[in-house]
Amino acid sequence: MDKKHQYIQAFFLGKIDYLSALSFQEKINHLVYSNEINHTILFLEHNNVLTYGSNEKISDEEIYKLDKKNEELSHVRTSRGGQVTLHNPGQLICYPIINIKSYFEGVLEYVRFLENTIIKSLSHYGIESHTVKNRRGIWVNGDQNENYMENKNPSGEKIAAIGLKVIKYITLHGFSLNVSNDLDMFKSFTPCGMPGLEVSSIKNILNKEINLHEVSQKICVSMSEILQIPIKLETEITKLGVKID
Repeated sequence: MDKKHQYIQAFFLGKIDYLSALSFQEKINHLVYSNEINHTILFLEHNNVLTYGSNEKISDEEIYKLDKKNEELSHVRTSRGGQVTLHNPGQLICYPIINIKSYFEGVLEYVRFLENTIIKSLSHYGIESHTVKNRRGIWVNGDQNENYMENKNPSGEKIAAIGLKVIKYITLHGFSLNVSNDLDMFKSFTPCGMPGLEVSSIKNILNKEINLHEVSQKICVSMSEILQIPIKLETEITKLGVKID
């Protein structure tokens, strides 16, 4: 690993509209690819939005109609993998924009890194969590050695979702972690293609409000410990020299 890649910069952005954040990610992705800026992690939250991944079988016309019909909930086609998922206030979004080749053997190892990061971060709050074989994301409760079975939801509750896109080894998108968001909104659609999927959040488990910036710091610590490199969380986004539209 060369000196340029011995640290990752991280920023907490607060609440940002989904499409504005996507455009911002794409700008950062280009700058990381061209080595104009260092690898970057963005932490933020979104307003109410359903995003449809590349595996979701729905036409752009249907998404457009749904978006026009509901002023309280946006509907957006996005470039990540996976199916449909919800982002809403109180849910922490983590978008690492890094060159996979600098830290990992490939995409699968990177995904496992994200999963281990979430598990390690939740453990800081005394929350035990785990993966489910053949499904992406993190669960709490349920069988910790569970294999996903077709047409049967895992026995626990999903607390984090992962969805990615990789362009010339530079990552886009990342994961969402339910911290203190409204979980009832997950009942209005089929999360991740699993009807009736049970979900949970840090607030739901601990029965208290948790600050998103605090959780972002825990995630940075977990990532730093796993990768053995410094990751410092900043709030001054102007240091990047890139504007959010």
